[in-house]
Amino acid sequence: MHAFKTVMVAITRSHTSELELRQAFRLVADNHGRLIMAFFDQSLEVMRKLQFIPLESKLEATMRKQLELDAEKLRQLAWEEGIEAEVHIVAGKPRQLIAGLIEEFGVDLVIKLADPSGALVRNQLTGNDLALLRKCPVPVLMMACRDQLPDFTGKLLVAVDVGDPDADAVALNRNLLLHGHYLSSQEDAELHIVTVWNLPLNQPALRMLGDEEIYDLQESTHQRYQQRLDKALEDAGVNPESNKVKVHLLKGNAAREIQNLANEINVDLIVMGTLSRHARGVLMGNTAENILNNIYCSILAVKPEGFVSPLA
Repeated sequence: MHAFKTVMVAITRSHTSELELRQAFRLVADNHGRLIMAFFDQSLEVMRKLQFIPLESKLEATMRKQLELDAEKLRQLAWEEGIEAEVHIVAGKPRQLIAGLIEEFGVDLVIKLADPSGALVRNQLTGNDLALLRKCPVPVLMMACRDQLPDFTGKLLVAVDVGDPDADAVALNRNLLLHGHYLSSQEDAELHIVTVWNLPLNQPALRMLGDEEIYDLQESTHQRYQQRLDKALEDAGVNPESNKVKVHLLKGNAAREIQNLANEINVDLIVMGTLSRHARGVLMGNTAENILNNIYCSILAVKPEGFVSPLA
């Protein structure tokens, strides 16, 4: 597993949690890595644009001073865990500026607490967080606020699509499984792996087949998915016979089945990615978007190899 060596915690308006920090500290300590804490504050950017406003410089200095105090508290928390964190105060939103920071510091993982949205729900991600998940050039661990969730279940879910034989899709599946296997080992969590298959029986060509032919086609499709799933697990070094590994091969609509499984077994984290058919622009497809908007857990969004972020 290619461990995360430089982790950035993206903090917006001092919106952070013990969970988010503890995860970052553990990853950095386990990998002997580097920790960057970036405090993003849009109000500083707004103040810079409000030229000739009375007391403008004094207000900006006051806001920056408070951010520096908050930053020092977190730096001290990291120091108590044996980690020397680098702290940076950034005027603006993460989705606007994070690509430059990632390139500057060589970041290979961004951790962020999902911004509040609605009265009591996390599943409705804000536009800023969705943009970050779609466009960030490196994996993003979007943490759900545990104040809105039950206690930890010790379960992690990796969603893969083994129906696409394309080499890029195969590589992405392997990457997802590696990340999931690594994180489940680190957290001593139960690793659930899911893939979904289906036949488009409403297609005109399939409607011409008889019941026996449809049955044979379903059986062969199911077997093909099982074989590809077994091969993906083998390539990633995941032992499906382990007591800590549960494999789910489901039939139906991919987004719906993955959502239902994640909520049914109440996972703490889902690892997912979407293969982009374009060199630039879109990461999340319809299936991934639907899953993101209907789950309550944290998300690790992994990018396909060669993904070029439109933020760059």
